[in-house]
Amino acid sequence: MDKLILGLLMLNKFTVYEIRGLINQFFKSMCSDSLGGIRAAVNKLFIAQMVTCSEYVERGVNKKQYAITDKGREEFLEWIRTPANVSLPKNMELGKLLFMGFVPTGNRMALVNEIISILENQLTALTHKQSAINWDKGKLEAIAIWENDLEYFEGIKMATQKADIAESAEDIKLFQMYSLQYEIDTTKFQIEWFTKLRNQEGSR
Repeated sequence: MDKLILGLLMLNKFTVYEIRGLINQFFKSMCSDSLGGIRAAVNKLFIAQMVTCSEYVERGVNKKQYAITDKGREEFLEWIRTPANVSLPKNMELGKLLFMGFVPTGNRMALVNEIISILENQLTALTHKQSAINWDKGKLEAIAIWENDLEYFEGIKMATQKADIAESAEDIKLFQMYSLQYEIDTTKFQIEWFTKLRNQEGSR
């Protein structure tokens, strides 16, 4: 989770609640949106001097906003520049498939149908999210944030090694789109796989 948080803080400064909202909206399939887990990860990053914390008051409420440091950028960029192990994370829920032979024959079909239903609901949510996101608006908002914060402006240029901040924003947006499409395509594959299993079990 700490690397994901560093990635978010590469884009902008956020409070813990804002980080949680972004994880809940975009990255729930990657990690938990537990507030306690996020706070623990942010605290770990703060102790390691990878993020800084500033306090401000908004509508009478004290808030803590976190920003990435040069050390945090270096840690994140070192991580992101190594090949992704897409076989991770390990999903213990697949153990239910491994041992489904222990389930009485008459109950297996109901379990498989429920798995398919959950995946179909997930696919609907993902495709709705994909159509609802205004990528171009998000890109322009990101550019405006960076242009108003010299530290972030220089941090983005250093990370992407491009002088044109708009070109950097376009690349960042493009891979955010790829990531969401990966989730959609993976969910479609899972639906197809479990539908095939249902058909095989139904023909036995």
